[in-house]
Amino acid sequence: MSRVWAIARLTFWEGIRMRIVLTCLVVLALILVQLPAVRGDNTLAGRIQNFLAYSLGCMGALLAMATIFMSSATLSNEIKTNVIHLVVTKPVSRFQILFGKWLGINLLNILLVGICGVSIYAAARYMRNLPVEFERDRVKVRDVVWTARMSKEPEVPEEQFRAQADEEVRAMIEEGTIDEKNLEVVGEALKEKYAEIRNRWWRLTNGESRIFRFEGLAPPESAEQTVEVRFKARGLPIPLDEMLQVGWAFLDPDTGAALGRPMVTHERNAQRHSFLVRGERVIREGRAQLEVINPPTPTDDTKVFFEGASSLEILYRVSSFEANYVKALVMTLFQLGFLSAVALFFSTFVSFPVACLCAITAYLMSIAWPFWYESIGATMEIWTADLDPFGRFGPYVRYLLVPILHLFPDFAKYNGAGRLIEGEYISYSLLIESGAWVIAAGGVLLLVVGWFIFREREIASVQV
Repeated sequence: MSRVWAIARLTFWEGIRMRIVLTCLVVLALILVQLPAVRGDNTLAGRIQNFLAYSLGCMGALLAMATIFMSSATLSNEIKTNVIHLVVTKPVSRFQILFGKWLGINLLNILLVGICGVSIYAAARYMRNLPVEFERDRVKVRDVVWTARMSKEPEVPEEQFRAQADEEVRAMIEEGTIDEKNLEVVGEALKEKYAEIRNRWWRLTNGESRIFRFEGLAPPESAEQTVEVRFKARGLPIPLDEMLQVGWAFLDPDTGAALGRPMVTHERNAQRHSFLVRGERVIREGRAQLEVINPPTPTDDTKVFFEGASSLEILYRVSSFEANYVKALVMTLFQLGFLSAVALFFSTFVSFPVACLCAITAYLMSIAWPFWYESIGATMEIWTADLDPFGRFGPYVRYLLVPILHLFPDFAKYNGAGRLIEGEYISYSLLIESGAWVIAAGGVLLLVVGWFIFREREIASVQV
């Protein structure tokens, strides 16, 4: 292990001496100086979110490029300049060389992420204390941005849906519409009725209301703390002004009595919106009841649709912003660890420019993973030659490309910065999954395949 640490230390100091590291830090410093002045939506919460989004995004992109260049250069340049001859003559295996270099690069990444992370946090902390025009903006900063929240979807009465579907299918059998002996037809009828009843439950006709129940909510820590109701409703037919009215009223979970006057939101159709309410008022013993109303309008027959459970959520505080921030930085380190492994792997058998190109390609595949997955039609439920981007060859193309795409980690899924900006809690399970998948993918590539190639490679020609 001492040999690995010796190589890691040498690689660490070699990275510090590289101009690319200093360049990235200078560019990031210039960006951090300018970003706090970005106005965003002219609210303090929006300014802080914009600052975190751009600063953490720039940090991730700049350090990713620096990591790729450092990792591609450290081994390929030693081979090119014959410095590697001095290393391989020492009592150190090629596995230890590879692992030591990967470790040294990521020790430098820890230092760089730490410096950048502290700088970004200090700037965001300063912005948090800036004056606000309206007090509700201060509340939004405290309870939406500077926090870590979990979302809870309403309890869906699945058993009630199944029982109702079974009852309606039974009535159809008694009427002679369906042959009870044809089990396949009965099964399809049950599925269709269940889906119809479930969709109907998420739909409110003109003047209709429905009560949604939420359980397992964390109680608010203070009387001032708020919870956020986030929703995405669609009106059909679409209102002429594309603005949809929805009424909201919280009820006592035990008695069903109204906890205040209903409020009405007037927001753009089919887009995600939210509003804040005091948590102490609406959450009782971890439970809440929310009545959603489609206001009666004699001249308008617009129906309100919620497209599944994720279109109606209550977000409540479970942890601190600081803990979430550290987890987001750790997830960034995991991604850098993967990129350093990929670049080192390619540098075992190709030159520096080619290794950089291959590693950058892997980076682009990983950060745009959802786009690539959707672009090849992998999310299509119905494959037809008219709709398929590859025509009649679509299924065969997907059989080839989908397994290849799954060789790359989905950086969008493991994007801690995105959750941090929205004040969403980064769970330890997601953190562990991110580390296990990203590091394991890079580790197998470098320490198994890369080591085998590096071990078999003849570094110098034999002179007789």
